[in-house]
Amino acid sequence: MSEGKDNLVPVIKVPTDERKLNLSKHFYNEFGCQPEFIVRVPGRVNLIGEHIDYCGYPVLPMALEQDILLAGSLIKEHKLLMRNTNSKYENFETELKSFNEIVITPDANGKPYWYNYMLCGIKGALEHLNNEVLYGLNMYVDGNIPPASGLSSSSALVSAACLAFLYAQKAVLNKIDIAGLCARCERYIGTQGGGMDQAIAFLAEKYCAQYITWNPTKATKVVLPEEASFVVAHSLAEVNKAATNDYNRRVAECRLAAKLLSLSIQTMSHTVITLGQVQKLLNKSLEEMIALVKETLPKDIYTKEEICAILNVSTDELDNFYLTPNTKQLSEFKLKQRALHVYEEARRVEDFKKICEKTNKCLNGTNGTSSVKEDINTLESLGKLMSESHESLKNLYECSHENLDRLVDISFQMNVHARLTGAGWGGCIVALCPREKVKEYIETLEDEFYIKHCNIDKSKANSYVFATSPNFGAVIYITN
Repeated sequence: MSEGKDNLVPVIKVPTDERKLNLSKHFYNEFGCQPEFIVRVPGRVNLIGEHIDYCGYPVLPMALEQDILLAGSLIKEHKLLMRNTNSKYENFETELKSFNEIVITPDANGKPYWYNYMLCGIKGALEHLNNEVLYGLNMYVDGNIPPASGLSSSSALVSAACLAFLYAQKAVLNKIDIAGLCARCERYIGTQGGGMDQAIAFLAEKYCAQYITWNPTKATKVVLPEEASFVVAHSLAEVNKAATNDYNRRVAECRLAAKLLSLSIQTMSHTVITLGQVQKLLNKSLEEMIALVKETLPKDIYTKEEICAILNVSTDELDNFYLTPNTKQLSEFKLKQRALHVYEEARRVEDFKKICEKTNKCLNGTNGTSSVKEDINTLESLGKLMSESHESLKNLYECSHENLDRLVDISFQMNVHARLTGAGWGGCIVALCPREKVKEYIETLEDEFYIKHCNIDKSKANSYVFATSPNFGAVIYITN
């Protein structure tokens, strides 16, 4: 790809605001100098298209105003010094080694340390650079993305560290290449993500969501209805994808479902294919794939022995070629349910995009205004897709949580459609709310969920729910 200016992460003069000034003050007090640059990487909220990026299907996220800021300065010693403005995160420093010498080690409970995510980003950058290092780095992090919320705080931290390290070594990558690199980086933590978080982090544009497709990665603007507001609410149930095998289990089940669905057209090989690739190989529509799943994978549960027999492989071969280290001990798999969710969710993404495009086409063909009735119908159509998505994630993918379901139910009682966003098992919901109803909706969530159900003090309840609009992607601020 051409390294045109628009394809590169912007490098601009740092804007003055209280948060960046405070970060610079922390940096100076710790390292005795001002930062030479500040990297900003946003969090994201996925509007629709959950758990399908790693199956090869498009997703429809937008970047948040909330972000990770990483202040950095170059040092001649080949060292990495990492600090965090949040005092609960301990300081960390290490010698800057070759990428294969950087070991990502979790705590005694299997949960990653905060700096493990930064090490993932730097490990991937080192591999890309073939260990050619000019400088070490002093780094100070400040984040206002709620951790373990499903809003991509961990991916933003991986991406910020990778981008900062590449910038320090004077490496130049376009947005798509660095998004792909950062997606690979995060797999060092143990999760088999699909690349959505990193793609939107670098390709996001203000005022619109992005329809992101794969192989090659491409982002297409999706202008959202003018009357649509999106509200994000935290369930107060935190989840860490790398601390359990829940996420990787779903990835493995999708791989195995794809393998079984493709048996009629493939000679047996151990090439891992995705559900999206199966659709292309069979040259079928999403509706036809949904019917094929019901016909070909009729059982609710498949044992490991049954799958081995169908694929004509040994248990060791199944473990080595299709499972991850933290899923090899599994003995049962739900293939039909996971595949149905993926194909149906992929169809919902396409429908969501088409509704937005149809609305904008109609507006462009008129005087740029629409009737109240048209706006209500459009939001209702989009909202129903989001509600259907949540039901599928709850019942077919089984990655919801009782707190998420309660938030969705409260929303529905107000005729506001909502769904879990992110990996699930906790984290946040995203709700599609008419603009004039946002204040009332947020106040209802505060009262009915945070105060009455969670016993949160009223003065603190509003910190867990916020309205948001699409923001811009990653940027490098220079300080002089």
